Amino acid sequence: MTYRDSYGASSYCSYDSQFSVLGSQNSKRKGYTMIYGIDVSHHQEFIDWGMVKKAGARFAFIKASEGVGFSDPMFEENIRGAVEAGVLPGSYHFFLPRYDPLEQARHYARTLQENAVDAPTLPPCIDIETPGLGKTGLNQAVRIFIEEMYNLTGRRCIIYVSPGFWNSYLPVPVLSGYKLKYSQVDWAVDYPLWLAHYTTGWPYQIYPWVGWRFWQYTSAGKIAGVATKVDLNFFQGTIEELFKLGAT
Repeated sequence: MTYRDSYGASSYCSYDSQFSVLGSQNSKRKGYTMIYGIDVSHHQEFIDWGMVKKAGARFAFIKASEGVGFSDPMFEENIRGAVEAGVLPGSYHFFLPRYDPLEQARHYARTLQENAVDAPTLPPCIDIETPGLGKTGLNQAVRIFIEEMYNLTGRRCIIYVSPGFWNSYLPVPVLSGYKLKYSQVDWAVDYPLWLAHYTTGWPYQIYPWVGWRFWQYTSAGKIAGVATKVDLNFFQGTIEELFKLGAT
């Protein structure tokens, strides 16, 4: 997945195959431990997951589904390959506002069930990067999807979004040095944020979250085991915290 510059995104940052340059810069400056990972779909074609693990990736979000009828043709192969290589797998659903959010959640949950693995996985994830329905309508649809996923899987979704998209297409309050008593998006703070922001600096903070859990910092990365360009990510935390999230 890749957020679009038309949503107010920054330009792509530089990359390297071992994730080391950007990671070491931000870790030293901010004092955070960060774990490296990737996200993929059928667009990456065949992936050598053993090579991906050797290159430093410890987790991978893998596209599972889109809308109400599409299942990624490489999902089963990718999730099983990641597990066999010792890469903690996650999944994501590409959300399309024009379709019923309940049906989208059921399609995603069914895809996960049909391709279940006997290993820990990261919580399900909703990929929000397609506008529609207006701000209030999109907010309601996303919330309905997430709540249905919890009903079906017992797990809280991760939310993937860019600052530009979130601030442009969701009913985010304008703050002037104070917190409003109520906002239509306050509910989202209960769900982990996967922030898409392509920058060599520190990513923007977006309301209502304080910080982020995952950060996709480029879509133009390269890593051993993947022939095409690939999205690169950080998890903010220790390896123990990452695997704890995979067990929740």
